[in-house]
This record gives sequence, C-alpha cells and structure tokens, in this order.
Amino acid sequence: MSGHPADGLRSHAAALRERADRLRGACDGLDWRGPQADAFRARVEELARRCATAADGLSRSAARLDGRG
Repeated sequence: MSGHPADGLRSHAAALRERADRLRGACDGLDWRGPQADAFRARVEELARRCATAADGLSRSAARLDGRG
C-alpha cells in the first residue's frame, strides 16, 4: 500500500468486498433447511450487503481524493 490515503481506502474496500463474497459463498455451501436456515441466510446476506455498501462508499471516497469524484 502506498502512502496516499486513497490507496488505503481502496485496500479496505477490496477487503470488504472479498468478505462479502466469502460470506455469500459460505452460505451457498450450507446444506441446512428450514425456517431457521432461511433466517440465518437472510442475516448473512444482509451483512454481506452492508459490507458491499461500505466498500462502495470507500471507493467513492478514494475517487474523490484522487479528484475523480
């Protein structure tokens, strides 16, 4: 990572996106059925969505720091 703040934001955004993908992938691999499983999957999807939303915000902030936003 370089010393530019935008690079740090991009790095954190990439990490959040990767975590969102891992959460979704882990849920896809579960062989668990029923209402509790559905509720669990919904909560994990919400967490993954929040990670992706935060990553988008960090990416926008990095672009602004670069003068592109």
